[in-house]
Amino acid sequence: MGCTPSGQTTPSEAITPPNGIEGVVNIARSDKSGSVLGTESPRFLSNVEPPFKPLIKPLEELVDVPRKPLKDTAAPQNRVRETETPTIETNPTTTVQIRAPLAYDASAPASTRLRHMIKNLDHILVCPGVYDGLSARIALSVGFEGMYMTGAGTNASRLGMADLGIAHLHDMKTNAEMIANLKPDGPPVIADMDTGYGGPMVIDRSLQQYHLAGVAGFHIEDQVMQKRCGHLQGKEVVDIDTYISRIRACVAAAKRLRSDIVIIARTDALQSRGYDECITRLRRARDEGADMGILEGFSSKAQARQAVKDLAPWPLCLNSVENGVSPLISVDEAQDMGFRVIIFSFASLAPAYTAIKNTFEWLKDFGVTGSAVSPKTIFNVCGLQDLMVIDERAGGNSFKKGV
Repeated sequence: MGCTPSGQTTPSEAITPPNGIEGVVNIARSDKSGSVLGTESPRFLSNVEPPFKPLIKPLEELVDVPRKPLKDTAAPQNRVRETETPTIETNPTTTVQIRAPLAYDASAPASTRLRHMIKNLDHILVCPGVYDGLSARIALSVGFEGMYMTGAGTNASRLGMADLGIAHLHDMKTNAEMIANLKPDGPPVIADMDTGYGGPMVIDRSLQQYHLAGVAGFHIEDQVMQKRCGHLQGKEVVDIDTYISRIRACVAAAKRLRSDIVIIARTDALQSRGYDECITRLRRARDEGADMGILEGFSSKAQARQAVKDLAPWPLCLNSVENGVSPLISVDEAQDMGFRVIIFSFASLAPAYTAIKNTFEWLKDFGVTGSAVSPKTIFNVCGLQDLMVIDERAGGNSFKKGV
């Protein structure tokens, strides 16, 4: 809660800089028990008495708002933990066509663990989109079972560019490698591989680089080389034979490397060639050895549900882009439809834009950032405690005088 100079509490302004957000959203307020007290709409500069400081609570003080549990969610003891080997029960009514080990091994490569999760989890695998080390660390701290390295976020964060195929293999591989190795034994990382960055020889190298980087799975699409974000207009796709050659190159490279990396065939053909062509392309990709599919840019929820039926028991991944061209499909809805994985490409990028822009405007207008987050809060999320343990166990004295 924040206070105006008059002393009145202003919960909405307290977390929203005065010349704030570009639209009105509802902010849920909770008491310490987690029950929702109500919602308020943020107010703009004309309704605020400046200059009071916006309050952004440290991560460790944030109140968790209760979330609706997933249907048939696995018990907490079945989640992956550092100190135990989980037993993941198989839903006997669900058949998933993907090669996977019979037993879960917490010490196996991330790709092998991802395969087992896709086939055997009794709930959909939720992967928030992360684009840099901090967003990935936050996802780890929240406890997600998987992560997705977004291509749009990589273009924006590493290059400051729109998602128009400007980032290439080096940019994408190095970013994915950093994210995947923050916690190699932790949540598997699925990464965007765009079009593969070239012909079969380049695609072969791309898969090899992703494999060596510790990436658990990736999706490769059928757009032309001068591609663009899947939720922009004007997309063009290659002919089906060129697309299938990309899939064949991936499958052959994985076999040669004896890699379990999960190959996800993505099609962006819906916009220009229609639904039936998308299903044809995905079926061809499946028959060539792709492990999973993505049909990008669904025009309706009914179409998304139908795609799962048309391709079953081959598993599908849903790319959920809020405010994109597709209707919003929640985790519960995607699970009910039969999707096995759901990725949220803009889950960290969009709110980061809003928060940073608001804070910078506040700094420009009032000369302070108004943040209540300490440097130590960020450092703790980024592994400070783990580094202290490493130093102490090795006999170091870097933290003898505290932190």
